[in-house]
Amino acid sequence: MMCKRTMLMLALLTLPGLTVAAGADGHGHAHDEDLSKGAISSYRDLSPDEVKIQAVLDTYARAMEEKSVAIMEQAVIPGDFSTIESGYPNWTWEDFRDNHLKVEMEQFTDVDYEMGLILGEFQGSLGFAIFNYTASGKVAGNTVSISGLGTAILEETDAGWRMHHLHTSAPRNQLQQAEESRGEHSDHSDHGD
Repeated sequence: MMCKRTMLMLALLTLPGLTVAAGADGHGHAHDEDLSKGAISSYRDLSPDEVKIQAVLDTYARAMEEKSVAIMEQAVIPGDFSTIESGYPNWTWEDFRDNHLKVEMEQFTDVDYEMGLILGEFQGSLGFAIFNYTASGKVAGNTVSISGLGTAILEETDAGWRMHHLHTSAPRNQLQQAEESRGEHSDHSDHGD
């Protein structure tokens, strides 16, 4: 019997409209013009399920802005959460919380974080979200900003819908600029923020 995660990944791969056609570079990369519609809410009302998904994304973003681990725990499944940010993994909530999230919360001020749902749905007790994000803040007086795309796997829990896994990426040039603006070379500086 397949586990829920495997079933969701197979479902994501077979959903209509999720096939990425080869771009001009022939490698199947989506380009900015392919995402011209942006967040769903910018061109139509969200469905009831999309409202729930966007609420989870908004909670995650609010946790970042308010620099709150307690709020973040309302967006993720603390006992079963992993994340990959621009190639850098945190395989457990504790690793993400202690070695990534808290470090960023201490370094950044004036944080503005937004996540806009592009595509998402629930399938039983699992779901997914594809979203765009923008994040900005100040580190040692320097403004740092980054934007990109992300995918979240969601799971229905007794406390409501939460993120089980989160994967975000940003263009390499933005990651390099963010690292230069931060002016430091910590363990996490090679994956961006």
